[in-house]
Amino acid sequence: MLNLAQAAIAAHNAQNAITAEQISAALANVSVTFASIVTVTDVTTAAKHKNVSIKKVTDATVQLYNNVNAASAVYAKAVKRSAAQYANDAESVNNFTAQAASHVHDATCYSIVHNANTASTMLYARYLRSRSIYMLNGSIISKEQVAEYLTPSAANALLNAKDVVTNKTNNIVHNVRIATVKLQNIVKMRVRKQLLLK
Repeated sequence: MLNLAQAAIAAHNAQNAITAEQISAALANVSVTFASIVTVTDVTTAAKHKNVSIKKVTDATVQLYNNVNAASAVYAKAVKRSAAQYANDAESVNNFTAQAASHVHDATCYSIVHNANTASTMLYARYLRSRSIYMLNGSIISKEQVAEYLTPSAANALLNAKDVVTNKTNNIVHNVRIATVKLQNIVKMRVRKQLLLK
C-alpha cells in the first residue's frame, strides 16, 4: 500500500484532474455500475499543527449511478436489505424512502454533483469497500498518530468511527454509506474496463 500511496500523492501534487466529462462518458448507456477509485485528501489538523501536512489515501470500490431513478431504487433497496440485519422495526424498514439529495446533480450524469457553496464538482458514490492509510513526510502513520495532530472532537471521530448510519427520519440504522469526493482528489478510477488517471 505504501507504493500506491506514494504514487497517488505524486499524482495529486501534479494537480491534473479527472473531469466530469470523462466520468459522464464512462457511465454513458449504463444505469448503475461499479468502479474502483483512489483518492488523496488533506487531513485538517488542529490550528497549532497547521503546518503539518497529513494526506489520507483511500482505495475504494464504489457504485456509481447514471440517472436518478437507478440511484434512488438501488439505494433504497440496499438500505432496506441492510436495515433488516439490525434491530430495526420492520414497518420502519419497509416504509423507508430515499430523501432528496442535498447536492445539485448533473443533468447528464447523476453521480456528478455540484456544491454551490464551494463551487466544487464531486463524485457521488455508494462506498462498498474502502481502506485508507495516512501519510506524513513520505511515511505511513497510524490513526492514533494522526489523532495527535487533530482537534479533540476530530480525533474522537477518527478513533471511534461508527460502522452504522442512523437515519433519524425513518428511525432505522443501516450500513449503506453514500459519500461525495471532490474530483480534484480522485487520482485514479477504473470503470467499465476504462482506466482514468489524474
